[in-house]
Amino acid sequence: MATKNEIIEQPKSSPIPNTYPSSVAFIHNTLDEYGLDSYEFRLYAHIVRRTGGKTEGVCFASLRKTAEICKMSMRKAQQAIKVLIQANLVTQNKRRGRTDEYRVTPVSDWVSKDQLDKIRKTVKTAKDSSDDSDIDVEIAVESE
Repeated sequence: MATKNEIIEQPKSSPIPNTYPSSVAFIHNTLDEYGLDSYEFRLYAHIVRRTGGKTEGVCFASLRKTAEICKMSMRKAQQAIKVLIQANLVTQNKRRGRTDEYRVTPVSDWVSKDQLDKIRKTVKTAKDSSDDSDIDVEIAVESE
């Protein structure tokens, strides 16, 4: 036990300050209750992170790398991106000989959540009769 005249040594703080916030994600109820499946939600979250959540932000990530980061197969990523595009949560700008650009859209541009099942059925039907040539697999990361 320390007496009045003794100095109590305080624990030293870490030389590297903890710069992480106590919570790294906030999901607005509009998105949370919109009705995306887990693959669509995860892919959307990744695109939002890459764009900074701004409509002027651009995601150039390769679908292959995005699928790997999001822990899903390429096929699931292709289907999910198609749903996100058709539901107008993201837009796709095709660039010949280069990677596609993806941008998030304002919530006011999203289709009604009641249309998601119809969109998914359209995407599933289209996958059976297409070769996914409308989705570029390799996309270079130019924004982070």
